[in-house]
Amino acid sequence: MSGNSPEDDIGLDGKISRRDFLKLIFATSSTITLFPLIQLTRFYGLNVSNGDVIDRYRVDEVDKFGITEFYPTKGNGLEWFADWDKGRTVNRNSFDPHDSRFGLANGTGLIIGGGKARIREFNTSYRLFVKGPWLNTEQTIYIKVLPNGRASSIQLRSRSNHYGIHYHPYHDVGYLPKPDGGREIMTCGFGNYLVKWGEKQLDFVSVELEIMHPLYRRGLIVKPFTIPKDKYIGFKTVTRTVQNGQVKLEGYNNLDVSSQSNWIKTIEFLFNGTNAAVTDSTLAEHESLVDYCKHKGDKISGDLNNHQIWNKPSYWNWIRINNAENIDLKYYSVREIQ
Repeated sequence: MSGNSPEDDIGLDGKISRRDFLKLIFATSSTITLFPLIQLTRFYGLNVSNGDVIDRYRVDEVDKFGITEFYPTKGNGLEWFADWDKGRTVNRNSFDPHDSRFGLANGTGLIIGGGKARIREFNTSYRLFVKGPWLNTEQTIYIKVLPNGRASSIQLRSRSNHYGIHYHPYHDVGYLPKPDGGREIMTCGFGNYLVKWGEKQLDFVSVELEIMHPLYRRGLIVKPFTIPKDKYIGFKTVTRTVQNGQVKLEGYNNLDVSSQSNWIKTIEFLFNGTNAAVTDSTLAEHESLVDYCKHKGDKISGDLNNHQIWNKPSYWNWIRINNAENIDLKYYSVREIQ
């Protein structure tokens, strides 16, 4: 486990901390035999095993970091938890040297150690990728923008075949000319479902769909919501297929991480297959991209708007932080859920 759990130092009934309580329990062999392991799992989220326990964790209980899980982990499902104790740096467009499933696709280096990942130098778009394959997922992270830091947008993205580390999963990279004379990279995979906090500043939350990079349907739902600086804030998204093959995207925040009971649902959107169509003007703007990708990657550009629903396992879950500088991150996880 990387660093202390969010509730390690919270008093138990105002008398004893969680850490001291567990020390007391495990120091007394007679006591532990009378206290079922399932109860320890229920209340404290320990990674314990018991022959009578079907699932390692329970819905509305906690993960290995002590953070609430809203949906149960899929049986034998894929799970990833950041192991950020050992010091190292993840360089731009590289996988973590100690974790082949985690990498940085953009940015000026991610400094890891002591249970945290640190962004220190300014970059317009840090992108942290976790390799799957992923379908129904719960993605969670704690983020703190330091007093001398900044972030114009924080985005949690899921079910993605967007280009990531080394342009995976598709290597037939093309380039779309940009009005400023630059080039937009395209790899012809399904983009992602995303919850986005902020644009120029962290003062709203919205849902967007990127059918294929960089074709977006933006602002499907927008709500005012301010993210404060100089304190850890919990961010969580849930992406799952529901009735009739529709896709539901949920966004949550915890503005007071002293308690896991402080999580609130801040936004949700149900993609029904017709309510997130890319506009004609967007399609016209990216006509050359659509033509280039017609038989490449996920081969969806022939009729993009019939791919608002993407129910295939995809390569990445990932986080994008725009105009990022002096930011700390911890407790990052992605789980396959039921």
